[in-house]
Amino acid sequence: MQETGENLFEKVFEQITDEQIEAFELKTDKLRMDSTMIASNIRKITRLQLLVEVLQRVHRMLDETDQRRYAEAFEPYLKGSSGQYVYRLKGKDVPKHLQSIGKLMDRLVDELATDYSGKPAYRVLQRVFQEHFVVEETGLRPKEGKELSASSLQSPDDWEATFRQKRGEKHRGYVANATETCNPENELQLIVKVQTKPNNTDDAAMLDEALPYLKERTAVKQMHTDGTYNSPDVDKTMRKLGVEQVQSAIRGRKPAKEKLGLEDFDWELGADGEPQRVTCPNGQQAEVTAGRKEHRYRAAFEAAGCKICPFLNQCRTDTLKRTPERVLRFSQQDVNVALRRQRTADTRASGQNLRAAVEATVRSIKHPFGNGKVPVRGLPRVAIVMLESAAMSNVRRIHRYLVGREEAKRAKNTDEQEARGQPIPGSSPVASFLAQLRSSLRPISRLMHSLQLSPAYGA
Repeated sequence: MQETGENLFEKVFEQITDEQIEAFELKTDKLRMDSTMIASNIRKITRLQLLVEVLQRVHRMLDETDQRRYAEAFEPYLKGSSGQYVYRLKGKDVPKHLQSIGKLMDRLVDELATDYSGKPAYRVLQRVFQEHFVVEETGLRPKEGKELSASSLQSPDDWEATFRQKRGEKHRGYVANATETCNPENELQLIVKVQTKPNNTDDAAMLDEALPYLKERTAVKQMHTDGTYNSPDVDKTMRKLGVEQVQSAIRGRKPAKEKLGLEDFDWELGADGEPQRVTCPNGQQAEVTAGRKEHRYRAAFEAAGCKICPFLNQCRTDTLKRTPERVLRFSQQDVNVALRRQRTADTRASGQNLRAAVEATVRSIKHPFGNGKVPVRGLPRVAIVMLESAAMSNVRRIHRYLVGREEAKRAKNTDEQEARGQPIPGSSPVASFLAQLRSSLRPISRLMHSLQLSPAYGA
């Protein structure tokens, strides 16, 4: 995977899953997706500790001659571990130490380039210096906290792990995005795809990347997601592939309650997903024509019909001065959002939320690892571990389904044998006697029931 970019574990997982889907005749036209944070097997260290750790590794990289050459420069940072170095400092002294480290790193990046540019420790040094320091006309300075990128190095042991703060919690590592079947007619649902990315990757970007391949493998027609999976690129891909997105919520600003939203209109779309005709809440129709800019549209309604409309004060159309029309102006993206809001409202009204169960799915993938922290580092290894966890989750589901089906079959056979008064294999003589007794009393019970319902007995 590191050499070619091809993950053979992923191909094996998908091949096995496709065979499982075929064996159990599962429908894949409806899929759901969700993501979860996964922590890499790295320490949580401060910014200063990270920089000192990098310097210590650079010193170990040097040959004996260069270690003697830079002995005085490295001397303050070799007295114990990086954690011990930070422990001895007071908070007010940190800026001064950052400045000193920055000057040393600037020097090392320049002077070591010729002999060590191909070494991993040097590449880390170069990256960390660029991420944490700025060289200006007035000199070198450490970057402010808000200037640091979420993709900056979190550990010298994991170059791909990133930082993300979500719902007030800080995460260092990756995000796993799981897709599974969700057609209600299926007797069990299986995970069909797992994506692992640096945790600053947007959910919508992962959906957009996965859609073409999911369409090819599963012929998906409907994708159920939460509100973080929408974007203009996703809308474009959805239209191209003929997939309908159903969201439990819509990301972005909510429409004003006192005004009609585009979701209150009915839309007729062309084969390419562009709007062709629109019907207002009062039933008046209008053709959609191109606007002055690309992907902008307008629909002109007759002003006479609008005057008697009960929604006139709430309508978002504009009155024209030269022609007796009221015009609705919108973009392709506005229509896409409106259609998503309509599907969300329809889903809520039906009381059937096909997306909800996927949250338990991502938990089942993450649960084997304490606090969501995998025992490996680096994107390739973390991706493989998450695929293996998803594969085991599918196996457990299939096992539970088969065991449940077998138990139901045995229970049905037992009921049929009891009904016929036959002894149940493996049961005790007492149980067999009771079964025969119940069978012999059943006709009497039915007779008493019929007598109670008869008019002659005061029913």
